[in-house]
Amino acid sequence: MWIIQSNFLDTNQITPLVEALNEFDLPFKDVSVIPFSDEFATPLELDHQRVIPYGSTKLCKIAEQRGWTGLFYDRSTFNVGCWNQERHDMLNSDPNIMTIREATSSFGDVDYPDDEEWFIRPYEDLKAFNGTVTNAKEIRNWVDSVESGNFTFDDDTLVAISVPKKILKEWRYFIVDRKIVTGSSYRTKGLRLTSREEDLDVLAEAQELADGWLPHETCVMDVALTEYGVKVIEFNCLNASGFYYHDIRAFAKEVNSHFERKY
Repeated sequence: MWIIQSNFLDTNQITPLVEALNEFDLPFKDVSVIPFSDEFATPLELDHQRVIPYGSTKLCKIAEQRGWTGLFYDRSTFNVGCWNQERHDMLNSDPNIMTIREATSSFGDVDYPDDEEWFIRPYEDLKAFNGTVTNAKEIRNWVDSVESGNFTFDDDTLVAISVPKKILKEWRYFIVDRKIVTGSSYRTKGLRLTSREEDLDVLAEAQELADGWLPHETCVMDVALTEYGVKVIEFNCLNASGFYYHDIRAFAKEVNSHFERKY
């Protein structure tokens, strides 16, 4: 059984997945998540926990609370510290880990010019916000906004801050049972350009990365081509990762087959 979130998500993401589930005659229900709540707009009645959720990070947190077995996530491994400890090919291998409160103090220092750029992201996956490259002034303004209560997380939230790296091209790969199922490039030289990855050499190189340590046998891996070779940008929970120009039919089929075999 799949549970598909139908609100607060781009229909271009959800519609192809629903079409694939219908094509393969895979059962699913759609749900609407109530904002700032752990409940659904219409109560969901299930007599089992054998559920694959797909939607927002909020849906995944609900799935974690309810013990749904198709949530491919481990809180102890989906974090920046664990990735850098287990792998030596992470793009941002030198982050400063601190709370948002500590960032307030650090970036209030005059040693950080307003226009100095930094990459900031949450320490954990199921992100409180999306990672971004920004400057010290904007980080200070953003931190002040967090402290004012304008976000759903607080100033004890851990973040990872590092020097931005030059990236030539970026890909997203969906990995199921340690095998790459589908991949798409999504940015080239800073421009949003999507293309399904079908080059066998590129896919083989990505599979070599997937053969290494993973936070979960089924996950999403973002990869960057840099001046120093191919690096892993980050890992994401598959249940809450967006598609670019991916083969969503292959995604649905392989995830469901893996789930039926192992869960």
